[in-house]
Amino acid sequence: MVCHEWLAVLGGSDKVAAELAGVAEADVVYTFAVDAGCVDELGFDAPVVTWRLGRWAGRSRRFTLLLPIMPIVWWALDLGHADLVVTSSHSCVNSIRTPAARRVSYCHTPMRYAWDWRLERERMPRPLRPLMPIGAAAFRRLDRRWSSRVDTYIANSSFVAGRIAAAYGRADAVVIPPPIDVAAPEPGRVVDADVVPDVRYFVTAGRWVPYKRFDLAIEAAVLAERTLVVAGGGPDAARLRLAAGPTVRFVDEPDDSTLWALLGAADAFLFCGVEDFGMLPVEAQATGTPVVARDEGGALDSVIDGESGTLVHGDDPLRWAEVLRAFDPDRFDAERIRAHAASFGSDVFRRRVGAVVAGRPVETTG
Repeated sequence: MVCHEWLAVLGGSDKVAAELAGVAEADVVYTFAVDAGCVDELGFDAPVVTWRLGRWAGRSRRFTLLLPIMPIVWWALDLGHADLVVTSSHSCVNSIRTPAARRVSYCHTPMRYAWDWRLERERMPRPLRPLMPIGAAAFRRLDRRWSSRVDTYIANSSFVAGRIAAAYGRADAVVIPPPIDVAAPEPGRVVDADVVPDVRYFVTAGRWVPYKRFDLAIEAAVLAERTLVVAGGGPDAARLRLAAGPTVRFVDEPDDSTLWALLGAADAFLFCGVEDFGMLPVEAQATGTPVVARDEGGALDSVIDGESGTLVHGDDPLRWAEVLRAFDPDRFDAERIRAHAASFGSDVFRRRVGAVVAGRPVETTG
């Protein structure tokens, strides 16, 4: 069986959970909060089961406010009959009890509300923010205890494997990147020409939140006097638009075909934040487009410096602007970039996770 934190707002971890359920041949998927539309889009083969208020929590979109009771709900789940439990974890799911089962945990990141609570501060109601340091300390103690129940950790990147080692003292995590949609449209195919600039440009995309550093991409493009397309949407929209100069264009909430078109026609994809893994850089590479990324976090696993992109040290806008001014996309081989992206495909993910579940050695190449 598979236990996943919640299935309420479709994201990368939810797609991973669906793949895990298939690999583990799960007979049931348990989750804390669920939205029927999210489940339908992911297409689980196994039934998705939640607790009494789980569907209400999924519809409310404020389920993270129920964080204090999440461990209680998971702890109360009776899994005594299971011989294998796979958890998809980034919060409290590892508080489950599995006395006789072998436990494999695919860790997207150690619990942010415990270990990176400052990044979550703005999401919490203002009256609760002064309590976050106290709550985070309590959750760190609990999270360490829960980690001891896991037999095998899978990390989604080398960066997260390091965080698992630092948080839990577990240096044995197996690194298996998440499955990425690498079936890009044919090279040169433009699905939606209206949004693709008729000049050379850089592109960045994702949810517009502060930690993803779209502000850095915008400032660098303005300083370098280069055209930048910022695709996506989110709560940081107003601030980003105020920072934008005449060379910056915004594409709000593009559909998949529009995003593929933007990725495939760009000189490079800009990835300025430090993320646990980051799927969009791989999707950009699947189109043959190189990536300019910060030399931290998951980008160290997904971008080969000088071959599939360029890694930039730090977050100095002047340094990034210098890189953009000097960037030459013609020095990169699009076919080699696509071949690199293919090593992150779903088939590779299934083979590697399947080996862990079966207790076999894990291949290190695609």
